[in-house]
Amino acid sequence: MRAPYDPIVLTAAVTGGDVLPSQSPAVPCGPEAITEAAVAAARAGATVVHLHARESDGRPTGSASMFKEIVTGVREQCDVVINITTGGSVDMTPDQRLEGVVAVVPDIATLNLGTMNFEGFPTRSRWPQVRHDWERQVLEQSGSVVFTNTLATMRRFATTFRELGVTPELEVYDLSHLSMTRFLLDEGTLTAPVRIQFILGVLGGVGGSPHDLFALREAADRILGPDLAAVSVAGVGYPGQLRLGAIAAASGMDVRVGVEDNLRIRRRRQAADSAELVAAAVAIADRLERPIATPEQLRAELSAVRPS
Repeated sequence: MRAPYDPIVLTAAVTGGDVLPSQSPAVPCGPEAITEAAVAAARAGATVVHLHARESDGRPTGSASMFKEIVTGVREQCDVVINITTGGSVDMTPDQRLEGVVAVVPDIATLNLGTMNFEGFPTRSRWPQVRHDWERQVLEQSGSVVFTNTLATMRRFATTFRELGVTPELEVYDLSHLSMTRFLLDEGTLTAPVRIQFILGVLGGVGGSPHDLFALREAADRILGPDLAAVSVAGVGYPGQLRLGAIAAASGMDVRVGVEDNLRIRRRRQAADSAELVAAAVAIADRLERPIATPEQLRAELSAVRPS
């Protein structure tokens, strides 16, 4: 684990699969816009860009060709570490969710650790005005959304990552996901040490308070012990993203920001893009005298623990 003054691995989640493009013009749609957002985030200081793919109307997709176009464009312009989702969106099949990773063989890919309720729009009176039919369908599904991650799916994804030489980032939305990590380590599906991404504030998972973060961190240390390589923190919504990011940075953890998780830079102002949120996180890290890890530093860290 990192010490308080060690470099921070800063991840920018630049588009996601759950936020609706009608909620903000900062949500990039189509391969060109997603590429531009990722490059801008890298130039603002991100070590890693976490990527989903979206059609031009914003509909999430697992398209291998689109992931190839996005990643090729990013790699042509900067050396940022690439992290590809296997979360995709809740209505994708496991094959669709794995397609991008197989197509581009990124440095890192996400691995979700349990089936859960996953609600982004639970209260009808707060639904946003939307432009696209597919967005209306998302809203109408509220109250019945389940994000399915069976044990068989986890084993399949982890095995594919190992065969490709991709480092898994374990997405932890709740305490039970840490116990699942322990099981997968003990049976040999995962190899220690592991990298954890806490995601706090999704309805269906753990809450978004500092107390929830501290409880997860204590549980991770207790359950995983020396098998834990690094913990990153993503808070959903404003002010959770930057407040929890500041706590994480002050506590030796890594940080994730971006419009996938939060659309606001101030209570009454939306962020212009993920790069603006990255810049805010860089400023917080600077105040705490924690430099941002370079892509080269992170790749060396990944290589040092990757199974041969």
